[in-house]
Amino acid sequence: MKAISLNISHANYVAVEERTYFLKRHAYSTQLLPTKCPHRGGPLHMGEVTGDGQSVICPWHDNAYRVCNLEKSALPTVRVRNRISTVVGDTERCVPLLKISRYDG
Repeated sequence: MKAISLNISHANYVAVEERTYFLKRHAYSTQLLPTKCPHRGGPLHMGEVTGDGQSVICPWHDNAYRVCNLEKSALPTVRVRNRISTVVGDTERCVPLLKISRYDG
């Protein structure tokens, strides 16, 4: 496994091979959640996060997905100040991307 680190002030989206993940922060938690909606592959990174931070609403069909369920497909993360670290497979290509999502909190 290899570790990567992102400065969350500059990037909130990461591509690992063909899969993409967006940074979701709320209160004391930070996750790299999958961008594809489980229903029809919609862009979850463009969706709304509920006020309590417990769900993400897909902009395509207004389906709400609990963050605890999305975390099952998320990348494991550790946050220290403005840096977030995660691990990916040794052979996986990982590219941090600039802030592009609607939700950058």
